[in-house]
Amino acid sequence: GVSPSELATAWGGIEEKIQSFSVLGALVNTSMLLISCLSFSLVTVFRSVTHANADENYDQEILLPVSRISSIIIMLAYVAYIFFQLVTHKEAMSVGCPDDDGEDDGSHLSVFKATMLMLVTTVVVAFSSELLVGAIEGVTEKAHMSDHFIGIILLPIVGNACEHAAAVRFAMQDKLGLSVSIAVGSSTQIALFVVPFSVLIGWACGRSMDLDFGTLNTSMITLSVIVLLSMVVDGQSNWLQGYLLCSVYAIIAVMYWYLPDYSHDT
Repeated sequence: GVSPSELATAWGGIEEKIQSFSVLGALVNTSMLLISCLSFSLVTVFRSVTHANADENYDQEILLPVSRISSIIIMLAYVAYIFFQLVTHKEAMSVGCPDDDGEDDGSHLSVFKATMLMLVTTVVVAFSSELLVGAIEGVTEKAHMSDHFIGIILLPIVGNACEHAAAVRFAMQDKLGLSVSIAVGSSTQIALFVVPFSVLIGWACGRSMDLDFGTLNTSMITLSVIVLLSMVVDGQSNWLQGYLLCSVYAIIAVMYWYLPDYSHDT
């Protein structure tokens, strides 16, 4: 989700009447999100159109190959995006993200230490995630929350708390470019890398994973990205836009709160 952008835009708009950020960076990230939404939506529509008269081998012979080939194409698009961001348009994409603002204390981790820290953190996060997933069933029964609400609303808020705090902090310091990069950039990474990569890993492990997220989920994701695009297209922001984004997120939260667990076509 892009929930940090709503909080950052709202709080930043309180401190400054109008804030500016790099239009190129925001539009590139949002365009990449739209590409991923197009892929998810087309696969979902494709399944609904072709599944009516399908046999028992439909998933293995049709849906999974379509999802896996689409995942490869999406990951290649992500590689192109990284090359665009770090090589061909490095200066343009870094506009609005100051490096020397007086807060750099000159201390940096070496490549080896940073790599080791990343590996250790990855192991700890993976272990914690396993414990969290195992505890969800008990929480849903005792707290009377649906699986959909916990997985789509609650877990992203709790799991990305540090990201939210950083986005809001930079927005309040009138560095909305960094806030947008944090919020939209992480969503781009999930949509264009993590999701297709999971499908390909499932393929390698013999697990049936596809890009069909259901009609409700794909509609929600696509419409949310379109709303976000309408907010960032001019490179300026204010507190009202942040409030509207928070309102959209609240509507989605209410919808998933009341969504029954037996609703599979979501």
